Amino acid sequence: MTPPDTATPAPKPTLFLSYASDDRDAARRLRDSLAAAGLDVWYDESELGGGDAWDQKIRRQIRECDYFMPVISASTERRKEGYFRREWRLATERTLDMADDVMFLLPVCIDGTTENSARVPEKFLTVQWLRAPGGDATPALETFARRLAAGEHLAPTPPRGRSEPPVSHSAAHRSAPHHSPPPLPAHSPAPHGHGSAPHDGPPPMPSFPHLQGKGMAAGLKFLAEVLWWIVTAAWLLSRRAPKWIRALVLVWLVFSLFSYCSRATRSSNKEPKPAATKSLSPAELQTEIAKARQALNQSGLPTGIAALGDELAKRLSAEIKNSDAADKQIVAVPFAAGIADPADAKLLADVFMPLWGRLSIERSGDTALIATPLPAPTNETLAALGKRLDAGFVLGARLVRTAAPAVPATAEPSPAAPANGEATLEVVLLRGEDGSLAWSQSFPLKDSDPNVVATQIADAVLKSTPAK
Repeated sequence: MTPPDTATPAPKPTLFLSYASDDRDAARRLRDSLAAAGLDVWYDESELGGGDAWDQKIRRQIRECDYFMPVISASTERRKEGYFRREWRLATERTLDMADDVMFLLPVCIDGTTENSARVPEKFLTVQWLRAPGGDATPALETFARRLAAGEHLAPTPPRGRSEPPVSHSAAHRSAPHHSPPPLPAHSPAPHGHGSAPHDGPPPMPSFPHLQGKGMAAGLKFLAEVLWWIVTAAWLLSRRAPKWIRALVLVWLVFSLFSYCSRATRSSNKEPKPAATKSLSPAELQTEIAKARQALNQSGLPTGIAALGDELAKRLSAEIKNSDAADKQIVAVPFAAGIADPADAKLLADVFMPLWGRLSIERSGDTALIATPLPAPTNETLAALGKRLDAGFVLGARLVRTAAPAVPATAEPSPAAPANGEATLEVVLLRGEDGSLAWSQSFPLKDSDPNVVATQIADAVLKSTPAK
């Protein structure tokens, strides 16, 4: 007598249902439909007790489940953060250790969200999505779930180079009472697999690596994975680009290579350059010019030639000083430059020195003096100076004297009456780019304190010239 069959029934395939909290009601309906089809659905609301280590249990379930079903919706699109995104990442990382023809990821969309705009991992885009509007299972989804419960866990497309017919994977499927169900969703294999089914379109982008563990070894491993991801992503992006763009990039690379090789060849064929002469600082150059002028005066050359050389040396020395004033915000011409009368020169110097001291302190690095006296400090010569030096503003002044009153021939001259009339200082500030007038004012110098005049001029100049 044959003993009764006491074999333990095979366990049901397990399915991990991952969803956002806003989609809890739709996830419940999906869970009920999948469980009715014969799957063991792991659902956090019913499986996790208050004392369970929540994160550890979720990680273990994702490592051990047979299928992973992420619920995709408008709610997941709106959420930039959420624990469900960590579950999705853990599931995609597990697929790295799976064969290409093993079905594991089963994305299901419960609304009108499309694959083209969904904020999901790249791996989700390599498989066919299921549709269950509002979480209600469609006949196609129910049929698919029954096939999963019956043991259909492989992608339906056979690998290239194998012509044998597909084999049923379980006796339960052979004895199923329903008619031939529709084929399983196409599961596009990862691009790095061997012997996988052909993949239409460009290969999917690899998922970005994540830091696992602590310490220097984990950091170095993560860095190597990031570098490899950059190289792989660049290659895949080039594969996705149109052919004309790839051809253009290839032509550019070839020309760049030829250009580099030609430059290297020319530089290698050049003779060694002689040692560069030592460059002199402005102060050292001024000293050398002074020595040259002294030697020129003592050389015994004719007076005209010696005078010409001395004038050239003076001009060269002034140009060296003026080169330091290029591209400054404020370029000032000393008020006493070119003044022949000693008393007037002293008066103007008493005004200019405190003015320049304040400008050079409050605009350190943005101010400069001109060493060469101008032929005449007119607006035209100041504008030409500012344009030549590419200065922001040019500050200059000129001394104007009013005509002295007429004195009768019989009268004796008064010691208090100025011989040349009263002196007035006309100060102008011009813009260097176009020579336009930024500010101008006249200051009577009779009985005026030079420090007070200098302060008034400095206040006006600083107000009219913004700092760089």
